[in-house]
Amino acid sequence: MIRWYVLQVSTGQETAVREALQGLGIRAAAPREERLIRSGGGWTTKVYTLLPGYVFLALEYSAESYYRVKAIPHVLRFLGPNGLTPSHLTHLEVEWLRLLDNGGELLKPSRVEELPGGGVRIVEGVLRGFPVSSIDYDKRTRRAKVEISLCGEPKTLTLSVEGDGSEEAGSS
Repeated sequence: MIRWYVLQVSTGQETAVREALQGLGIRAAAPREERLIRSGGGWTTKVYTLLPGYVFLALEYSAESYYRVKAIPHVLRFLGPNGLTPSHLTHLEVEWLRLLDNGGELLKPSRVEELPGGGVRIVEGVLRGFPVSSIDYDKRTRRAKVEISLCGEPKTLTLSVEGDGSEEAGSS
């Protein structure tokens, strides 16, 4: 049975490991986004790995597949409770991953709209696809933090967001 697993890899090598896995015919994902960065008084974008140090792969786990994957440079280990038996992702975690991976394309910043009295409404983007109960939105840095689960462990994910334009007037 094909399931999704998580690999811990050398930080900064996520794309190389994903490409090596794909070269072996293994479906793999290392979600990335166009991260909004404030520089020189303006905003620019930079490619940013959403989950540094992790690559996700779909395979039928066996001793043979384990050794094929482990032979790839920069692969450290499969994530699992004891380091020997890897944990697979739940159905909900796979859905999160599919949205974040965006078919292998870079995620664009989600657009949000501030609500009167506080809070935000997600207008468009990847955040709109998730049943997020709470979003920690930082208008100044244009970041939103949400809690997700990976292999049953809670993880805070930070994503770029664009506001409705009202923050432009007050920024300097």
